[in-house]
Amino acid sequence: MRYRSTILYLVAAILLGCLFFYDIYQDNKKEEVKKTAKQLFKFQVDELTSITLISGRETIKLQKTGALDKKEWEIIAPIHASTETPRIDSLKDKLANLKYSRIIAESANDLTQFGLNNPGFTIIYRVNTGPGQLSFGNQTPIEDGYYARRGKEKKVYLIATRDKRDLDKKLFDLRSKRLFTLSPEKIKRFIIERETGKWTLIKKDGRWQFENDEAYRIKQQKVDSMIRRFVWAEASSFEKEAVEDLEPFGLQKPKALITLSDDERSEEILIGDPSKENNMRIYAKMKRKPQVVTINKYLVEDIPQNREALKEEKK
Repeated sequence: MRYRSTILYLVAAILLGCLFFYDIYQDNKKEEVKKTAKQLFKFQVDELTSITLISGRETIKLQKTGALDKKEWEIIAPIHASTETPRIDSLKDKLANLKYSRIIAESANDLTQFGLNNPGFTIIYRVNTGPGQLSFGNQTPIEDGYYARRGKEKKVYLIATRDKRDLDKKLFDLRSKRLFTLSPEKIKRFIIERETGKWTLIKKDGRWQFENDEAYRIKQQKVDSMIRRFVWAEASSFEKEAVEDLEPFGLQKPKALITLSDDERSEEILIGDPSKENNMRIYAKMKRKPQVVTINKYLVEDIPQNREALKEEKK
């Protein structure tokens, strides 16, 4: 009898355990269904191979480059440019997981009332299985969202304003704005050229010194700070994608020329006149790149006028 009771208790325990895990499975399944119930698209982020953003007269085409398992993306229109990876990742994630707030119309014969006959913004994507599209029309009267249409469907969705804003990016938002590509810790040579002179600094045994003048004591932190500023500098704006005449920007005879070098290559930036539109910015140009940009003027405020400005004070 005791043996039979033990068997019965064991069977009951197994059944209760099965019921417990079944309930968990059902709850997880319901939660997953709830999460994807209003999701507009059924693809994974890594399946995206291209994205096109059409807003007004601007069309931006983004393309995944290299092998399909790579994450590199580049801009291929209206210009060819590298991208800002965090912005691209955010855009892809938003698109793949986009949800609608509610359905406005199951079958709209007149799209004009929603502004979808002539969309203000359209995003076209391509995944391994083919292309897809989402068009945005007018904003709602209470400004809580935008009317949207998926592909050629007649169904009209409401998409939250913040979600539309996260998708509707401009060229400047998505392109890489970094000017230098060198790593600050690998810089071995730093050249400053101004109207008042030219100074070449080299790094030897972990310390900066003037070339051919080892005895001259230099402010190490000041040099390191300047180098970091330039290496991590970003364009505040792109004034011209390509220009033949540099004189209007004060770059024909630049106010300063900064050269940074590691063991393999050098990169140079020309510093020009203050911006005509913003007195907090200065025109600049990387020597081997076609674009004229503006940079924040604080980047050049500490460039020394003479080598004495770098002299380490005696303690």
